[in-house]
Amino acid sequence: MNRNTLYRIHVWLSIPLGIVITLICLSGATLVFKQEIRNAMGMPQVVSPHAVSKTLAADTALVVATKHHHANAQHGITTKRDFFSYVTRFHTALFLGSGGKLLVTYVTLFFIAILASGVWMCWPKNGSQWRRRFTISRGNGTFRLLYDLHVSLGFYLLLWLLLLAITGVAFGLHLLPKGSEVMALFHQLHVGKWGGIITKIITFAASLFGATLPLTGYYLFFKKHFANRR
Repeated sequence: MNRNTLYRIHVWLSIPLGIVITLICLSGATLVFKQEIRNAMGMPQVVSPHAVSKTLAADTALVVATKHHHANAQHGITTKRDFFSYVTRFHTALFLGSGGKLLVTYVTLFFIAILASGVWMCWPKNGSQWRRRFTISRGNGTFRLLYDLHVSLGFYLLLWLLLLAITGVAFGLHLLPKGSEVMALFHQLHVGKWGGIITKIITFAASLFGATLPLTGYYLFFKKHFANRR
C-alpha cells in the first residue's frame, strides 16, 4: 500500500472522528486517578447502581439493590453518582446511551486504523529518519513544531495508545467473559493499574497527549490544504 493511499485513509478517518477521539482520550485521562482523588478528598466510594444483574426480575432487583445500598452505607460506600461517575458515562457512551456506547467502540476501533496508517505512512527508511521521528524541533516555525509533535508523539505513544484502544474495544464489543480473570486483567490494562503508580502515570500522560494528536492533525491538514489552494 503506497503512502498516498495511507494518507487518504488516515485523513478520511481522522477528520470526522478526531474531535470524538480527543474527548474520549481526555475523559479517559480524567478517570485514571479517580480512586486516589476520591480517597484524598474523603469522597465516598461509589458502587454503580447497575451492578445488580439485569437478569433478575424487577422486584427482586429492587430488593437486592436496597439491601446493598444500606449495607454499603455503613462502610462509606454509596450508590449515588459523583463527578467521576458522569465522566465514566461520558467516556463510555458520550451520554448517548446504548447508541453512544456503539459510537465510542467503533470510533476507538477506527482510532487503531488511524494510528496504524499514520505510523506506516511515516515509517523511517534509515537511521537519520529514525532520529527525526523521535525529535521535536524548536525554532523552525509553528508548522514544523506541530508536525514534530504530531508525528513524534504518535511514535512515542503508539504502543500505549494501541493497548488502551484494543482493551477498550474488547469491552465495547463484549469480547470478554463477564467476571472472568481475563476481564479483570483487561480492566487493569485499560486503566493502567497493572504496574502500580508508574503505569498509571504513563496511562494518564498517554491519554492526555493522545488527545492532542487530532488537534495538531487538524492544524496540519487545514494549514496545508489552504496553503495549496492559495
